[in-house]
Amino acid sequence: MSGGRVGFCLSDKKRRRMNLDAFAVFCEGHGVEVVEIDLARPLAPQGPFDIIVHKLSDVIVEAEQDSQSQRLLANFQSYVSAHPATVLLDPLPAMTQLLDRFASCQIMCKLHKLLRDWHICSPPYLEIHQAGDLPSVQRALETRGLSFPLICKTRVAHGSLSHEMSLIFSAGGLVDMRPPCVLQSFVSHGAVLHKVFVVGDRHFCVERPSLKNFPSGSCDRKTIFFNSHHVSKPESNSDLTALDEQMPCLPPPSSEAVAALVAELRVQLGMALFGVDLIIDIHTHTLTVIDINIFPGYEGVPQFFSSLLGLIESVLDKRASHPPRSGGPSAATTGL
Repeated sequence: MSGGRVGFCLSDKKRRRMNLDAFAVFCEGHGVEVVEIDLARPLAPQGPFDIIVHKLSDVIVEAEQDSQSQRLLANFQSYVSAHPATVLLDPLPAMTQLLDRFASCQIMCKLHKLLRDWHICSPPYLEIHQAGDLPSVQRALETRGLSFPLICKTRVAHGSLSHEMSLIFSAGGLVDMRPPCVLQSFVSHGAVLHKVFVVGDRHFCVERPSLKNFPSGSCDRKTIFFNSHHVSKPESNSDLTALDEQMPCLPPPSSEAVAALVAELRVQLGMALFGVDLIIDIHTHTLTVIDINIFPGYEGVPQFFSSLLGLIESVLDKRASHPPRSGGPSAATTGL
């Protein structure tokens, strides 16, 4: 395979977290050139690019209200449209849908039917579009089969506010909702979160701390507000993750089940770089999908550099053997 030219379009924070400078040096040793894209400048003079790896979540979210972000996004989309041979990792429409937890929950809900043989499911959920009368919300909860306690998450699944969540224990606590938001039934899972990091056809499973068990059913406990980053990062140390009593360790997820889940999600999402948050129900041992993440941090994955380079090389090989025809598939559909 001949070398390729790969553009990276990342926020400063994401660039530092993945240590892009070190990755560029790593790629250089394998004949692949890494170029940092400056979104504030015209892209054409910075190209050409065989592949663009990006995480434009900030820009996409901010473009809804900010004219400068709208221009940056429009310039990026114009370049992509004008250069159909450039492969995007990952397609913008696929990434955009995961920025909306309403859409993400709908994807997760499908998994129960598609992966029934693997005993994989997602918690019942309810979309709250706007503030309304609480009795109607209570009726909707009953109709959709949700039970207390409930996890309340913001609709937008990106940015610092997206990590601000709450645990609601009763109908009276529904006053603490801040629509638009998603309510999910809380599943006791032994305070262990299994984060699956996907890089093309490879995936890695890493354990993280998570919320402790809470009894099912309504109670008079006040709503608990928390930041998911403070609970589930590798270095997290929170009272919310400390189990109240000794309980047997749950078995880890079946590697076959996780592989089946990842394969199905790659098809459903049309993406190569994403993460999945899994928990195991302490009562049924069912593997439960609670979140899907765009281009996550890959913390705890020592093989990340080699895996990402392997994905890039496989895309370059595919691109070389199947060059896009004029008027053929766009870059948004040729990454996998």
